[in-house]
Amino acid sequence: MGADAFIAFYGLRYSLTDAEMEAVEENTDERVLAAKRAKLQTYSGRLTDGQPYFLFVGTRLGILGVQNDSERSLDTTFVEHVMRDTAAKLSSAGFQGVPQLHLQLEAQY
Repeated sequence: MGADAFIAFYGLRYSLTDAEMEAVEENTDERVLAAKRAKLQTYSGRLTDGQPYFLFVGTRLGILGVQNDSERSLDTTFVEHVMRDTAAKLSSAGFQGVPQLHLQLEAQY
């Protein structure tokens, strides 16, 4: 059993069905494959047992928690670079949508 984590991610967020999550875990999901080709990062999980799964595609900014980093600082120049670079990569890979800053709790159960 793991510990709660707090994920900071810049990019797109998708809600996943169980079947889609299986494809993500098996690296056969088209979004995951397109992200890899575009040199983007992915992160998948869910808030807690029984909640829908999610998939982030873009740039991971940090994972905070007892079993992860305890703190993270990002300067403005870095954040601006991440925003421009991620948006360009998402667009060139054919992803639709407006990238956003996502802050997600992942509670262990």
